[in-house]
Amino acid sequence: MNILNKIRSLSSKAKLAVAVAVVGIAVAPFAVSAGFFPADRPTFDYNKGSDSSNCNDPNDPGAQNGRCGSLNGPVFNSFVNTPGYGDERAFFDGRRADQPGVAYDVVTDVTEGTKEVVLRMYVHNNANQTTNASGLGVAKNTRVSVELPTNTGSALRAVASITADNATPREVVDSVDMTASRPFNVQFVPGSATFYNNGPFAGGVQLSDSIVSGGTQIGWDSLNGNLPGCFEYEGVVELRLKITPEQSNELQLVKEVRKAGETDWKREVQTKPGDRVQWLLSTKNLGLDTIDEVAVRDVLPPHVSLVNGSVRVIDENGDRVQADAPVFSNGGIGLGTYNSGGGRYVIFDTTVSGDFEECQKRVRNIALARSKQTPTEVRDTADVVITREDCDEDITPEYSCDSLTAEKIGGRKIRFTANASAINGATIQRYIFNYGDGSEEFVTDQRVVEHTYARDGQYATRLKVQIAVDNETFIVDGNQCATSITFTTPGTPTTPVSTTPGKLPETGAGSAVLTFLAVTTASTMAYYYVVARRSVA
Repeated sequence: MNILNKIRSLSSKAKLAVAVAVVGIAVAPFAVSAGFFPADRPTFDYNKGSDSSNCNDPNDPGAQNGRCGSLNGPVFNSFVNTPGYGDERAFFDGRRADQPGVAYDVVTDVTEGTKEVVLRMYVHNNANQTTNASGLGVAKNTRVSVELPTNTGSALRAVASITADNATPREVVDSVDMTASRPFNVQFVPGSATFYNNGPFAGGVQLSDSIVSGGTQIGWDSLNGNLPGCFEYEGVVELRLKITPEQSNELQLVKEVRKAGETDWKREVQTKPGDRVQWLLSTKNLGLDTIDEVAVRDVLPPHVSLVNGSVRVIDENGDRVQADAPVFSNGGIGLGTYNSGGGRYVIFDTTVSGDFEECQKRVRNIALARSKQTPTEVRDTADVVITREDCDEDITPEYSCDSLTAEKIGGRKIRFTANASAINGATIQRYIFNYGDGSEEFVTDQRVVEHTYARDGQYATRLKVQIAVDNETFIVDGNQCATSITFTTPGTPTTPVSTTPGKLPETGAGSAVLTFLAVTTASTMAYYYVVARRSVA
């Protein structure tokens, strides 16, 4: 296959920067610009001059900076407006291996599909063919190299260079960005680097793996570094990268309670001895990867007793009865495998008793869950306040804001957990979160919330709790309900580096700035989850 046809089959050489739009909560926007270097090197415009141009005529524009190319020795990838490629300065691009066709400066969604990327480098010595015979136009020690990012991030950059000892400039550089909605890293696939040309290597020749660790020689009829000038000697280098997404395993557990006969699940209910209450343990995979061997267990508090035979599991197959004992054992009840966004419910009933001396008692039920990928148990609680009706003691309402904890769960996303107390007729109505970043206060009846910060910095987050006593409401807070969060140095794409001292690559023609959003994904429970909640309402 002619090398230009191969180029066209790989790409129309659009060299486009593609805007990434990812469904999610936008945080920390930053810009990526893949570009070439040096951007200000002299170019040869294919549209100037003609095939019959007198390349030896110093007054012929085709001889100066047009189709004749360089008459003074090797110059790499400096033609513009060529019919087969366009702007040669943008010589490095890529595509997902499972999406043949157009290659781009920015390869998006690389963690999807086969998780493999093909990178391509176009190599053209722009010396005029008439200078080859004397040796003037033949590039010596022509080498290609690709510097791969070694960090993990949601936007990474690979940098390619072409060098020759007698080329002017000695080195040319271009870059490719790879992006995804989740962090990832890249690894070179050994043995995948291949060089194609219009002659002896039309079928491809394998290059040394040192292409990613310092560079390797190419050539016209031998990999000896000698590459003559003109279009007939152009070539293409291909190599493959394996994309490995960073594991995303997050098991969520929510514990709620309600009095039998009510429809709304709550964190706390007011009861009297003899009341029947129901407990709900909701588990969900918030991560992007499958989790296995999910198990949940419950620790019953004093002053409540299980209603035998009431333990049930609710999943996509509906409501099924489960033996009572496992959920209250150390091992818990096994709930199997959860795909991303999947989950199950466990529900059971208890009866409250008044076997205590006080007029009122708050009891807290603790639930715990784990999986194979998240062996450290997560926990959540719900409370029942039991008030004895036969008590003559004057009950004084008591309430307080007890604590606010913050847990980093990826990027600049924080899970806040509020703890407050309200007994003796006092009830918690709302939690008021001030995230300290200038956003509006968030008012909710949920004590566990998540918030994503848009940028680095130190933030003082405060919690206030709205309490109801009879027909009055009170706001309580305190230093114990404040916490500080700090973010520094988010992950950014690797920066192209030139071996030329004091120079940095610049964005060139055909390459645009890519602005995209680092995101957190908010998975939604499947439809059966909604049905399940209604079925126990």
